[in-house]
Amino acid sequence: MKGRWKKFLSYYTNYKVLFFKDMFCAMISAAITLVYPMLTRYITGTILNQPKIDYSKIYLLGLFMLCLIVVEYFCNYFIGYLGHVMGVYMERDLRNELFSHYQKLSFRFYDEQNTGQLMSRLTNDLFSLTELYHHGPEDIVISIIKFIGAFILLSYINVKLTLILFAILPFMFLFAWYYNKKMKKAFKRNLKEIKRELVISMNVLKTIYQEFVLLKVLRMKIKS
Repeated sequence: MKGRWKKFLSYYTNYKVLFFKDMFCAMISAAITLVYPMLTRYITGTILNQPKIDYSKIYLLGLFMLCLIVVEYFCNYFIGYLGHVMGVYMERDLRNELFSHYQKLSFRFYDEQNTGQLMSRLTNDLFSLTELYHHGPEDIVISIIKFIGAFILLSYINVKLTLILFAILPFMFLFAWYYNKKMKKAFKRNLKEIKRELVISMNVLKTIYQEFVLLKVLRMKIKS
């Protein structure tokens, strides 16, 4: 297991700078999303409730929020564009390594394998893997920051309601895990049905084609 994780993480070594920049932008973006509701709460709950409204504070906070929006935009741009560039580079490395491994395999291996499955490993499977390389760490970092940040901010507002709210999360997790497991079983079952129907359809088409050929030969013989 350790060897697999080491192999998995080894593809980040050539792109450490891009990776850490990507993670930094993901953390900044996640932190900014936690600031918006607190600023809005401060404006609506504190400034607007004063006998004499200080509009200068509202303008300053509005300008500050606008700056945060700009920073968040550039962070998301970096994550969405340059992060995918890192994923493409990693996909290239993976594809070159897998293709080199293909060239070392025996002819007997290719006799026993389907060409479509081998090509799928080089295209669809590697694309899915690079999406995990790119989005996986981002989603984990963003989720952790938002989860911890939301807990701290909500606890600052009301501790009891926060504990009640977060006590429901384990049940939500179990609910999602249970139905996700059922959906996977249903997906596999439907996939088998689709394969079976495809085989039946191919056999029907072959039968129709053979009948067409036989009728054509029969008509030629009758004419002759």
